[in-house]
Amino acid sequence: TYTPTPYGCPRHTTSMSENWRAEFETQGYAIFEGFLDREHIDRLRQSVDELMDLRAKAENPVIISIGDLGPLTSHPPTMELLSSLLGGEFAMHHIHASRHDRGREGVCWHQDYEQYPQTNRSHLMVHAFHYLTGMNGEVGDLILMPGSQRLIFDRGEHTIFGTADLPGSLTIDRLAPGSIVIVHSALLHGRRPKPGGEGRPRYFVDVSYCQGGVRWPGYRNGPGYREINKMALARGLDRGGRYAFLYDSDQFYDSAAAEAWLAENNRGSLAEHFV
Repeated sequence: TYTPTPYGCPRHTTSMSENWRAEFETQGYAIFEGFLDREHIDRLRQSVDELMDLRAKAENPVIISIGDLGPLTSHPPTMELLSSLLGGEFAMHHIHASRHDRGREGVCWHQDYEQYPQTNRSHLMVHAFHYLTGMNGEVGDLILMPGSQRLIFDRGEHTIFGTADLPGSLTIDRLAPGSIVIVHSALLHGRRPKPGGEGRPRYFVDVSYCQGGVRWPGYRNGPGYREINKMALARGLDRGGRYAFLYDSDQFYDSAAAEAWLAENNRGSLAEHFV
């Protein structure tokens, strides 16, 4: 029977050594404790609070328009890390942000690799999980299945297991404030709900990036990816053009149209459509 380690998993530094990249390739994740400084964390927490207040009023703002959340998508130190994984140019797929208060529900086992249909892992997609207030064993734990990024399966095939421990799975429940967990988007993961958290909410931001070389399904929720990227450039999130590639809409395609085509033509072997 698998027993989760009491403090999560091996610690990593922000060193640009080969070690963490090799471990990422094998395990599908890398952890950088205390990566963000205190002042940055405080500004991001204020931005998340602003976002949550707007949502409470039934408003649904574009996240990159809120305070420091937009600039986080092109945070230079994070870009250095991602460049070593994704190469010289890559695209920002989406950003999510939330405050996990006491009693927050969990998220079943799943993977987030954007591909229709799921057939290969030729190019890399990653999610950067920002734990602004760290993790202390309350509210929810991050659960991972190391090595599962190499398997090919649809996003929700493992939801039947809920958030239970699986053979070989890993629980992360202790992290310093400002830590970032970079995961391969195809890695099986979830959030296990935990008691506690009274007066100690968890502030969480998730930003996803796609490697160049293929077009990826565009973001489908809320404003379209073209509108979001246009707004990002208008706000100067490209930092004087240095990171303009992050907001290049040509890196994506209309996923709704593609899914409609697939639903109509997904009969027999798809290879026949390309031979």
